[in-house]
Amino acid sequence: MIASIEGTLLARNGNRVVIEVGGIGLEVSVPLRVAESLGNEGTRVHLHTYLHVREDTLALYGFPDESERRLFQALIGVGGVGPKLALSMLAVASAGELARIIREEKTKALTSVPGIGKKTAERIVLELKDKIELERYLPPAVAGALAPRELFDEAVTALESIGVSRANALKALEKVDTAALGKSFRVEDLVRAALKAM
Repeated sequence: MIASIEGTLLARNGNRVVIEVGGIGLEVSVPLRVAESLGNEGTRVHLHTYLHVREDTLALYGFPDESERRLFQALIGVGGVGPKLALSMLAVASAGELARIIREEKTKALTSVPGIGKKTAERIVLELKDKIELERYLPPAVAGALAPRELFDEAVTALESIGVSRANALKALEKVDTAALGKSFRVEDLVRAALKAM
């Protein structure tokens, strides 16, 4: 299996990118939000990858970190969820956010992803909710903020209430070093640190 690749970004078209590795251009499908974050052509990029093998094709899928690849593999293990649908899910939410949605059985949030109906959303939740250890899908700093877990949710909500998009709120919170906030930090401390990180 090809676990990761590092090379030069040659081209980008939607969620497909071409990365040159040792003189060979590899086409990799990535979540759309990841494609948009890779930078301009000529940029050096590193992706964690999953090689999907079928009888008639080999397809390479790329992710910014190990947690997204791990969740992608969990998703395609669910009946009725193929690589394209799993990629669509990771295009609208980070691994941590998606894992939280599944753990909290928010099927309505899953049905907002194109291609996912109520039955598929229920199947994903049923098959994965008990298998997902949320902390494995979050960066260490954010995982630390889950004690108590509600702090993280409250911080996201607070940031959204002052006009920060959910995606930007999550990115900012991922950068926060919760260890530096002390053992008994509050939501206000987390929000303040996130705003500084932005």
